Amino acid sequence: MDQPLLERVAAWTRRRPFEVDVLLACLVALVTVPVPGLSGMGGSSPAATVLLGLALCAPLAWRRRRPVHAAAVLVLVCLLQLRLLPGELLLADVAVPMTVYALTAYGPRWAGRAGLVTGLLGAVLAGATFFAGSSPTVVVTTTALLGVLVVAAWALGSLRRSRPQDAEPARVPVAADQPLLERAATWSRQHPFGVDTVLAGIAVLVLVSVSTDSTYSGSSAAAAVLLSLVLLVPLAWRRRRPVRAAAVVIAAGLLQLVLLPGYFLPANIAAPVMVYALAAYAPRWASRAGLAVGLLGAVLASAVYFGGGTWYGFVFAAGVIGVLVVACWALGDLRRARLQQVAGLEERARLLELEREQEMRLAASTERARIAREMHDVVAHSLSVVIAQADGGRYAGQTDPAAATGALEAISATGRQALTDMRTLLGVLREGDGQEYAPQPDVASIDQLVADVRASGLAVDLVVAGTPQPMPAGAQLAAYRIVQESLTNVLKHAGPAGRAWVRLHWRPDALELAVLDDGRGASAAIAESDGQGQGLLGMRERAALHGGTLAAGPRTGGGFGVHAALPYGPSR
Repeated sequence: MDQPLLERVAAWTRRRPFEVDVLLACLVALVTVPVPGLSGMGGSSPAATVLLGLALCAPLAWRRRRPVHAAAVLVLVCLLQLRLLPGELLLADVAVPMTVYALTAYGPRWAGRAGLVTGLLGAVLAGATFFAGSSPTVVVTTTALLGVLVVAAWALGSLRRSRPQDAEPARVPVAADQPLLERAATWSRQHPFGVDTVLAGIAVLVLVSVSTDSTYSGSSAAAAVLLSLVLLVPLAWRRRRPVRAAAVVIAAGLLQLVLLPGYFLPANIAAPVMVYALAAYAPRWASRAGLAVGLLGAVLASAVYFGGGTWYGFVFAAGVIGVLVVACWALGDLRRARLQQVAGLEERARLLELEREQEMRLAASTERARIAREMHDVVAHSLSVVIAQADGGRYAGQTDPAAATGALEAISATGRQALTDMRTLLGVLREGDGQEYAPQPDVASIDQLVADVRASGLAVDLVVAGTPQPMPAGAQLAAYRIVQESLTNVLKHAGPAGRAWVRLHWRPDALELAVLDDGRGASAAIAESDGQGQGLLGMRERAALHGGTLAAGPRTGGGFGVHAALPYGPSR
């Protein structure tokens, strides 16, 4: 119930199309059938006009369910009207453009094209039959207006048919294998001002030449040509400057009413074109103002140019021109909606692409940091053990060859393990090779890590307190790497005859790690730093990644200490 009234009405009409069409047919019949004739040449029996009016309106009830059958019935009724009422154009004939719209929107493709051709042929027959006694200018103008009305109905139907395909997010570039019409449409979208200029020039060549025929004489011919130019030239700016172009067309139309009250210029076609342009490309207030001015102009034009006969002729002319204005405004409003939809889709695609690029950069940065941590842990630890074993073997080789051999064996084993870890780490960068890699170390592997470091000559004690708790694999890997990096720092900076302690405390809420030494600690780190500080930074990043904390610094009385706490729950 929180939907606006118009949206609820639109939803109801979409759910009940046949009922809506029946109501529409009844409404059209109620409005049009009581008016007997509009051409000013009445004289037929009221019964015949009423029956034909009802017959014209009735097929509208099936315009969506059976558009082809309804159109066939309407064509037969129109032919019967031409035979029985050759002197009267009924207001109920408005059913013809409505049926052309329905054929184009809801019928097969061939039916839409056939409806357009039949509608244009009907416009010619109607102009020649119902206005046979009028001047050639009236006949041509009326036929042109009826034809434009048919074309507008067909265009509206085409837009209605293509509405589900309007969600095209990307602009298709011009390609050589595209159909000719698609390439022309793409080119016209890329050069709007050039297209408008060419169309305005064609209109000037055709319509201004028509304004110089024998219908106009003397000063009237010069005024007709000048006013036609003023009406048509602004069409070149209908998209660039729609409000200013419309103001010029309105001023020219008012001058025409004053200077040429007895001549209806063919260039007046610029008025509905500008109504369309205002609805499509101008601000909202200009669109509504264009519709209001267009309807007012329809009444004025009917009163000045078509009001010489009966009031039926005035009503008919005003109705036809008004319907044409409304149709052009509706087309322009649909065009506006289309442009806004395309602009919204393009903006959404741009934002999605920007967001995807940012996510890719962030993911790449995160992956680089992770690989850097792993590389540092593997290389720094392994090289520290290798260096410690090599130094020990060099000193022991002079007095104890067996100790030197053991050191070489430890170096060999450490190197192989480092090579295996390096291959495992670099293997994640390969794609689609289908290889399986060894599992990552966990908390249980800390015993072997301490034993390897102890074998390298460093006195290390491992203390475990509490009952082990289940932890995620990532948190266990972080605990292993923190201990590994801390022992590597002890090997590098604790000095000779140093001693280290590794303590694992399984608390109720988290695993607490502590790696302590009694060597030179911070003073050695200051004197022999590699200048990067990647070890401590990587440990802090690992702990924070899994929701834990890490603190590192010199101990009171000498040495260095690393304290970390990793929760058992998932990373936050």
